[in-house]
Amino acid sequence: MAGATLNYPKENQSKTLAVKSGFGVPVALFNFNRPQMTRQVFEVVRQIKPLRLLLVADGPRASRPDDARLCAEVRAIFDEIDWDCEVTRHFSDTNLGSFKRNSSGLNWVFDTVEEAIILEDDCVPSLSFFPYCEALLEKYRDDPRVGVISGNNFGFPSVGRKKDSYFFSAYSFTWGWASWRRVWREVDLTMSWWEPVAGREMLRALFPRKAELQYWYELYESIRLGKQKNAWDYQMLLSLFRHSQYSATPRVNLVSNIGFGADATNCLDENSPLHDLPRCELEPLLVHPANIRRSVRVDHALFRIVYQPRQSILPRAKNKLARILMRAWKKIEGSS
Repeated sequence: MAGATLNYPKENQSKTLAVKSGFGVPVALFNFNRPQMTRQVFEVVRQIKPLRLLLVADGPRASRPDDARLCAEVRAIFDEIDWDCEVTRHFSDTNLGSFKRNSSGLNWVFDTVEEAIILEDDCVPSLSFFPYCEALLEKYRDDPRVGVISGNNFGFPSVGRKKDSYFFSAYSFTWGWASWRRVWREVDLTMSWWEPVAGREMLRALFPRKAELQYWYELYESIRLGKQKNAWDYQMLLSLFRHSQYSATPRVNLVSNIGFGADATNCLDENSPLHDLPRCELEPLLVHPANIRRSVRVDHALFRIVYQPRQSILPRAKNKLARILMRAWKKIEGSS
Protein backbone atom coordinates (compact mmCIF):
# COMPACT_ATOMS: atom_id res chain seq x y z
CA MET A 1 0.00 0.00 0.00
CA ALA A 2 2.71 2.46 0.90
CA GLY A 3 4.54 4.34 -1.81
CA ALA A 4 7.65 6.43 -1.90
CA THR A 5 8.36 9.04 0.74
CA LEU A 6 7.52 12.55 -0.45
CA ASN A 7 10.62 14.72 -0.74
CA TYR A 8 10.21 18.40 0.19
CA PRO A 9 12.76 21.19 -0.30
CA LYS A 10 15.21 22.12 2.44
CA GLU A 11 12.86 24.77 3.82
CA ASN A 12 10.51 21.92 4.79
CA GLN A 13 13.03 19.43 6.17
CA SER A 14 11.14 19.14 9.45
CA LYS A 15 8.53 17.04 7.61
CA THR A 16 10.78 14.67 5.66
CA LEU A 17 13.93 14.43 3.57
CA ALA A 18 15.42 17.30 1.60
CA VAL A 19 14.89 17.45 -2.14
CA LYS A 20 17.79 16.40 -4.31
CA SER A 21 19.75 18.82 -6.51
CA GLY A 22 16.58 19.82 -8.36
CA PHE A 23 13.05 18.68 -9.09
CA GLY A 24 13.04 16.36 -12.10
CA VAL A 25 9.50 16.64 -13.54
CA PRO A 26 9.03 19.44 -16.10
CA VAL A 27 6.85 22.26 -14.74
CA ALA A 28 4.76 24.37 -17.15
CA LEU A 29 3.58 27.81 -16.00
CA PHE A 30 0.72 29.52 -17.86
CA ASN A 31 0.56 33.31 -17.50
CA PHE A 32 -1.01 36.48 -18.85
CA ASN A 33 -1.24 39.87 -17.17
CA ARG A 34 -1.42 39.35 -13.39
CA PRO A 35 2.09 39.92 -11.99
CA GLN A 36 1.10 39.78 -8.30
CA MET A 37 -0.48 36.35 -8.67
CA THR A 38 2.31 35.13 -10.92
CA ARG A 39 4.79 36.18 -8.24
CA GLN A 40 3.07 34.02 -5.62
CA VAL A 41 3.19 30.92 -7.82
CA PHE A 42 6.78 31.62 -8.86
CA GLU A 43 8.00 31.89 -5.27
CA VAL A 44 6.67 28.42 -4.49
CA VAL A 45 8.21 27.00 -7.67
CA ARG A 46 11.51 28.63 -6.75
CA GLN A 47 11.63 26.54 -3.57
CA ILE A 48 11.30 23.34 -5.61
CA LYS A 49 13.95 24.40 -8.17
CA PRO A 50 12.70 22.37 -11.14
CA LEU A 51 15.34 21.37 -13.67
CA ARG A 52 12.97 22.14 -16.57
CA LEU A 53 10.56 25.06 -16.87
CA LEU A 54 8.19 25.60 -19.78
CA LEU A 55 6.73 29.11 -19.79
CA VAL A 56 3.54 29.93 -21.69
CA ALA A 57 2.15 33.47 -21.85
CA ASP A 58 -0.61 35.23 -23.76
CA GLY A 59 -0.03 38.62 -25.33
CA PRO A 60 -1.61 41.99 -24.49
CA ARG A 61 -5.07 42.95 -25.70
CA ALA A 62 -5.08 45.97 -28.01
CA SER A 63 -8.24 47.26 -26.31
CA ARG A 64 -6.63 47.32 -22.83
CA PRO A 65 -3.95 50.05 -22.50
CA ASP A 66 -2.45 48.53 -19.33
CA ASP A 67 -1.99 45.05 -20.77
CA ALA A 68 1.37 45.71 -22.46
CA ARG A 69 2.91 46.88 -19.18
CA LEU A 70 1.33 44.12 -17.11
CA CYS A 71 2.34 41.37 -19.53
CA ALA A 72 5.89 42.74 -19.53
CA GLU A 73 5.94 42.71 -15.71
CA VAL A 74 4.81 39.08 -15.68
CA ARG A 75 7.51 38.00 -18.12
CA ALA A 76 10.19 39.92 -16.22
CA ILE A 77 9.53 37.75 -13.16
CA PHE A 78 11.04 34.80 -14.99
CA ASP A 79 14.28 36.70 -15.52
CA GLU A 80 14.83 36.06 -11.79
CA ILE A 81 15.34 32.32 -12.19
CA ASP A 82 18.48 31.83 -10.10
CA TRP A 83 18.94 28.05 -10.09
CA ASP A 84 20.25 25.56 -12.64
CA CYS A 85 17.26 25.17 -14.94
CA GLU A 86 16.49 24.63 -18.61
CA VAL A 87 13.96 27.33 -19.52
CA THR A 88 11.85 27.28 -22.68
CA ARG A 89 9.48 30.12 -23.52
CA HIS A 90 6.33 30.10 -25.65
CA PHE A 91 5.20 33.72 -25.49
CA SER A 92 2.61 35.21 -27.82
CA ASP A 93 3.07 38.74 -29.14
CA THR A 94 -0.68 39.14 -29.67
CA ASN A 95 -3.65 38.18 -27.55
CA LEU A 96 -5.01 34.74 -28.39
CA GLY A 97 -7.64 34.56 -25.66
CA SER A 98 -8.03 31.97 -22.96
CA PHE A 99 -9.12 29.00 -25.09
CA LYS A 100 -6.58 29.37 -27.90
CA ARG A 101 -3.70 30.32 -25.63
CA ASN A 102 -4.26 27.49 -23.18
CA SER A 103 -5.00 24.83 -25.78
CA SER A 104 -2.11 25.82 -28.07
CA GLY A 105 0.15 26.11 -25.02
CA LEU A 106 -0.78 22.59 -23.89
CA ASN A 107 -0.17 21.30 -27.42
CA TRP A 108 3.31 22.83 -27.26
CA VAL A 109 4.02 21.51 -23.76
CA PHE A 110 3.13 17.92 -24.60
CA ASP A 111 4.89 18.10 -27.97
CA THR A 112 8.00 19.14 -26.04
CA VAL A 113 7.90 16.73 -23.07
CA GLU A 114 6.26 13.38 -22.32
CA GLU A 115 4.77 14.49 -19.00
CA ALA A 116 4.43 17.72 -17.06
CA ILE A 117 2.97 19.54 -14.09
CA ILE A 118 0.68 22.40 -15.16
CA LEU A 119 0.09 25.56 -13.11
CA GLU A 120 -1.80 28.67 -14.13
CA ASP A 121 -0.92 32.06 -12.69
CA ASP A 122 -3.68 31.99 -10.07
CA CYS A 123 -3.10 28.44 -8.79
CA VAL A 124 -0.78 28.50 -5.77
CA PRO A 125 0.45 25.01 -4.79
CA SER A 126 1.67 23.58 -1.52
CA LEU A 127 5.15 22.08 -1.47
CA SER A 128 3.96 18.48 -1.33
CA PHE A 129 1.97 18.98 -4.54
CA PHE A 130 5.17 18.50 -6.53
CA PRO A 131 6.48 15.19 -5.15
CA TYR A 132 2.88 13.91 -5.06
CA CYS A 133 2.60 14.56 -8.81
CA GLU A 134 6.06 13.12 -9.40
CA ALA A 135 5.22 9.86 -7.62
CA LEU A 136 1.89 9.39 -9.40
CA LEU A 137 3.24 10.32 -12.81
CA GLU A 138 5.73 7.49 -12.42
CA LYS A 139 3.32 4.97 -10.90
CA TYR A 140 0.55 5.40 -13.51
CA ARG A 141 2.65 6.40 -16.52
CA ASP A 142 1.62 3.38 -18.57
CA ASP A 143 -1.79 2.74 -17.02
CA PRO A 144 -4.57 3.71 -19.48
CA ARG A 145 -7.12 3.89 -16.65
CA VAL A 146 -5.52 7.03 -15.16
CA GLY A 147 -5.64 10.28 -17.12
CA VAL A 148 -4.98 13.18 -14.77
CA ILE A 149 -3.38 13.88 -11.40
CA SER A 150 -5.31 16.68 -9.70
CA GLY A 151 -3.87 18.91 -7.00
CA ASN A 152 -7.13 20.56 -5.99
CA ASN A 153 -9.87 18.77 -4.08
CA PHE A 154 -12.19 21.74 -3.38
CA GLY A 155 -12.02 21.30 0.37
CA PHE A 156 -13.55 17.82 0.13
CA PRO A 157 -13.94 16.46 3.68
CA SER A 158 -11.31 13.86 4.54
CA VAL A 159 -13.34 11.06 6.08
CA GLY A 160 -13.44 7.34 5.76
CA ARG A 161 -10.35 5.97 4.04
CA LYS A 162 -7.89 8.26 5.78
CA LYS A 163 -4.96 5.93 5.18
CA ASP A 164 -5.08 6.61 1.43
CA SER A 165 -3.30 9.74 0.22
CA TYR A 166 -5.69 10.15 -2.74
CA PHE A 167 -8.77 8.65 -4.36
CA PHE A 168 -10.00 8.18 -7.93
CA SER A 169 -12.77 10.20 -9.53
CA ALA A 170 -14.40 10.57 -12.93
CA TYR A 171 -13.81 14.31 -12.49
CA SER A 172 -10.50 15.97 -13.26
CA PHE A 173 -9.81 19.25 -11.46
CA THR A 174 -7.26 21.41 -13.23
CA TRP A 175 -6.39 24.05 -10.65
CA GLY A 176 -2.91 22.57 -10.56
CA TRP A 177 -2.60 19.23 -12.31
CA ALA A 178 -0.27 16.84 -14.10
CA SER A 179 -0.60 14.44 -16.98
CA TRP A 180 1.09 12.70 -19.88
CA ARG A 181 1.39 13.24 -23.61
CA ARG A 182 -0.63 10.04 -24.20
CA VAL A 183 -3.66 11.64 -22.49
CA TRP A 184 -3.53 15.10 -24.04
CA ARG A 185 -3.17 13.70 -27.55
CA GLU A 186 -6.54 11.97 -27.17
CA VAL A 187 -8.34 15.26 -26.45
CA ASP A 188 -10.54 16.38 -29.36
CA LEU A 189 -10.88 20.12 -28.84
CA THR A 190 -13.46 20.37 -31.64
CA MET A 191 -15.67 17.58 -30.21
CA SER A 192 -15.96 16.29 -33.77
CA TRP A 193 -17.10 12.86 -32.60
CA TRP A 194 -19.89 14.12 -30.31
CA GLU A 195 -23.40 13.15 -31.39
CA PRO A 196 -26.40 13.83 -29.11
CA VAL A 197 -27.85 10.30 -28.79
CA ALA A 198 -24.54 8.48 -28.43
CA GLY A 199 -23.22 11.23 -26.18
CA ARG A 200 -26.15 10.92 -23.80
CA GLU A 201 -25.76 7.14 -23.62
CA MET A 202 -22.06 7.47 -22.82
CA LEU A 203 -22.81 9.93 -20.03
CA ARG A 204 -25.67 7.78 -18.70
CA ALA A 205 -23.23 4.91 -18.15
CA LEU A 206 -21.08 7.20 -15.99
CA PHE A 207 -23.76 9.21 -14.21
CA PRO A 208 -26.92 7.31 -13.25
CA ARG A 209 -28.27 10.30 -11.31
CA LYS A 210 -30.52 12.45 -13.48
CA ALA A 211 -29.19 15.84 -12.34
CA GLU A 212 -25.60 14.93 -13.11
CA LEU A 213 -26.43 13.34 -16.44
CA GLN A 214 -28.56 16.28 -17.54
CA TYR A 215 -25.97 18.86 -16.49
CA TRP A 216 -23.20 17.33 -18.62
CA TYR A 217 -25.42 16.52 -21.57
CA GLU A 218 -26.76 20.08 -21.77
CA LEU A 219 -23.30 21.56 -21.35
CA TYR A 220 -21.76 19.58 -24.21
CA GLU A 221 -24.76 20.13 -26.41
CA SER A 222 -24.44 23.88 -25.78
CA ILE A 223 -20.79 23.75 -26.82
CA ARG A 224 -21.65 21.73 -29.94
CA LEU A 225 -24.37 24.19 -30.94
CA GLY A 226 -22.14 27.21 -30.29
CA LYS A 227 -24.32 28.51 -27.46
CA GLN A 228 -21.46 28.28 -24.97
CA LYS A 229 -17.87 29.27 -25.64
CA ASN A 230 -15.24 26.61 -25.98
CA ALA A 231 -13.17 25.70 -22.96
CA TRP A 232 -10.22 23.31 -23.21
CA ASP A 233 -10.78 21.83 -19.75
CA TYR A 234 -14.34 20.75 -20.56
CA GLN A 235 -13.05 19.04 -23.70
CA MET A 236 -10.33 17.28 -21.73
CA LEU A 237 -12.89 16.12 -19.17
CA LEU A 238 -15.09 14.80 -21.97
CA SER A 239 -12.10 12.92 -23.37
CA LEU A 240 -11.56 11.29 -19.97
CA PHE A 241 -15.24 10.32 -19.89
CA ARG A 242 -14.99 8.89 -23.39
CA HIS A 243 -11.84 6.85 -22.72
CA SER A 244 -12.88 5.62 -19.26
CA GLN A 245 -10.00 7.39 -17.55
CA TYR A 246 -10.02 8.56 -13.95
CA SER A 247 -8.35 11.38 -12.11
CA ALA A 248 -6.31 10.93 -8.94
CA THR A 249 -7.62 13.45 -6.39
CA PRO A 250 -5.66 14.20 -3.19
CA ARG A 251 -7.12 13.50 0.23
CA VAL A 252 -6.33 17.08 1.26
CA ASN A 253 -6.34 20.23 -0.82
CA LEU A 254 -2.89 20.95 -2.31
CA VAL A 255 -3.64 23.97 -4.53
CA SER A 256 -5.54 27.21 -3.93
CA ASN A 257 -7.10 29.27 -6.69
CA ILE A 258 -6.55 32.92 -5.75
CA GLY A 259 -7.84 34.33 -9.02
CA PHE A 260 -11.54 34.86 -8.31
CA GLY A 261 -12.74 38.37 -9.11
CA ALA A 262 -13.79 40.82 -11.79
CA ASP A 263 -10.59 40.39 -13.83
CA ALA A 264 -10.91 36.59 -14.00
CA THR A 265 -11.95 34.76 -17.17
CA ASN A 266 -14.40 32.33 -15.56
CA CYS A 267 -14.31 32.59 -11.75
CA LEU A 268 -15.88 36.01 -11.30
CA ASP A 269 -17.42 35.64 -7.83
CA GLU A 270 -14.75 36.55 -5.30
CA ASN A 271 -17.15 35.51 -2.51
CA SER A 272 -17.31 31.93 -3.77
CA PRO A 273 -16.56 29.35 -1.05
CA LEU A 274 -14.10 27.79 -3.52
CA HIS A 275 -11.97 30.94 -3.66
CA ASP A 276 -8.54 30.65 -2.01
CA LEU A 277 -9.23 27.41 -0.18
CA PRO A 278 -6.57 26.60 2.43
CA ARG A 279 -3.60 24.59 1.18
CA CYS A 280 -2.50 21.53 3.09
CA GLU A 281 0.46 19.16 2.96
CA LEU A 282 0.25 15.43 2.44
CA GLU A 283 1.96 13.19 4.96
CA PRO A 284 5.52 12.24 3.95
CA LEU A 285 4.69 8.57 3.37
CA LEU A 286 2.44 8.39 0.33
CA VAL A 287 -0.20 5.64 0.60
CA HIS A 288 -1.81 4.40 -2.61
CA PRO A 289 -5.40 3.10 -2.92
CA ALA A 290 -5.65 -0.67 -3.23
CA ASN A 291 -7.69 -0.44 -6.45
CA ILE A 292 -8.24 1.96 -9.32
CA ARG A 293 -11.99 2.57 -9.04
CA ARG A 294 -14.31 5.49 -8.49
CA SER A 295 -17.37 5.80 -6.30
CA VAL A 296 -20.51 7.10 -8.01
CA ARG A 297 -21.72 8.48 -4.66
CA VAL A 298 -18.49 10.31 -3.94
CA ASP A 299 -18.42 11.75 -7.46
CA HIS A 300 -21.99 12.97 -7.04
CA ALA A 301 -20.97 14.75 -3.85
CA LEU A 302 -18.09 16.37 -5.74
CA PHE A 303 -20.51 17.35 -8.49
CA ARG A 304 -22.75 19.13 -5.97
CA ILE A 305 -19.79 21.01 -4.50
CA VAL A 306 -18.08 22.07 -7.70
CA TYR A 307 -20.58 22.20 -10.53
CA GLN A 308 -23.77 23.22 -8.73
CA PRO A 309 -22.57 26.27 -6.78
CA ARG A 310 -26.06 27.58 -6.08
CA GLN A 311 -26.88 24.33 -4.34
CA SER A 312 -23.39 23.93 -2.87
CA ILE A 313 -23.26 21.85 0.28
CA LEU A 314 -19.71 22.92 1.03
CA PRO A 315 -20.41 25.87 3.36
CA ARG A 316 -23.63 24.73 5.00
CA ALA A 317 -23.85 20.94 5.24
CA LYS A 318 -20.40 19.41 5.72
CA ASN A 319 -21.73 17.08 8.39
CA LYS A 320 -24.26 15.65 5.98
CA LEU A 321 -21.60 15.30 3.31
CA ALA A 322 -19.29 13.55 5.77
CA ARG A 323 -21.99 10.97 6.50
CA ILE A 324 -22.53 10.39 2.78
CA LEU A 325 -18.82 9.92 2.26
CA MET A 326 -18.41 7.61 5.21
CA ARG A 327 -21.12 5.31 3.86
CA ALA A 328 -19.56 5.43 0.38
CA TRP A 329 -16.07 4.64 1.65
CA LYS A 330 -17.37 1.74 3.78
CA LYS A 331 -19.11 0.30 0.75
CA ILE A 332 -15.91 0.52 -1.26
CA GLU A 333 -13.89 -1.05 1.54
CA GLY A 334 -16.38 -3.89 1.84
CA SER A 335 -16.03 -4.77 -1.84
CA SER A 336 -12.21 -4.45 -1.94
